[in-house]
Amino acid sequence: AVLLPFFSFMTFLIAIPTGVKFFNWTGTMWRGSLSFETPMLWSVGFLVTFLFGGLTGVILASPPLDFHVTDSYFVVAHFHYVVFGTVVFAMFSGFHFWWPKFTGKMLDERLGKMTFWTLFVGFHGTFLIQHWLGAEGMPRRYSDYLAADGFTALNTASTIAAFLLGMSLLPFFYNIWKTAKYGKPVGVDDPWGYGRSLEWATSCPPPRHNFVTLPRVRSESPAFDLHHPQISAVDWADNRPDTSKTVAPGDQHS
Repeated sequence: AVLLPFFSFMTFLIAIPTGVKFFNWTGTMWRGSLSFETPMLWSVGFLVTFLFGGLTGVILASPPLDFHVTDSYFVVAHFHYVVFGTVVFAMFSGFHFWWPKFTGKMLDERLGKMTFWTLFVGFHGTFLIQHWLGAEGMPRRYSDYLAADGFTALNTASTIAAFLLGMSLLPFFYNIWKTAKYGKPVGVDDPWGYGRSLEWATSCPPPRHNFVTLPRVRSESPAFDLHHPQISAVDWADNRPDTSKTVAPGDQHS
């Protein structure tokens, strides 16, 4: 026998750290000055995919709902949102963000955005539809079905989107080839302009051993401090701990 309350409760618990991380990411962007270059588009696409995967996971954690959709295409869709979608979107975000750092050349923005939108539409068109297939009762691991089952239209739409998903990689591979053959060297340490971590404090690509001399690290954003010292100085002054002491009314702050 399976102890359903225990496994259901433990599965629901997964939503707590997942939700914390999601609000952590969205809170980081809240009231920020966002610019939607290709890496940021992929990051937002990751958040959308991660949200769908998390919400459908909560549905599967509930035994009354899981009894209806277990071993159906609903589970296939949830699995691909969590395992395939999140990993691929985050991976492409990292590819476009760090590509100039380890090659010295920027990927083409137009081709990068073309890759994003075709993959985004293709992915969600393929797997979002499969949630409805599972809810309507189509089992997973079935290679065929009867026309009377009513699954034909949704499967056809999912298949067309799957072809779009596969073709979305073509502009990415072309982008790599075009950048390698015709791309111009970035010529600066930080082509994005606001890199914070230490890799953006050295050249693109980095020299052997990364740094010629030991870099100065005085905060959690050493590269930003290096390239924007005036902003860092203001930020440090605003956040400096107050060391003044008052012994009695009328005393001067030290």
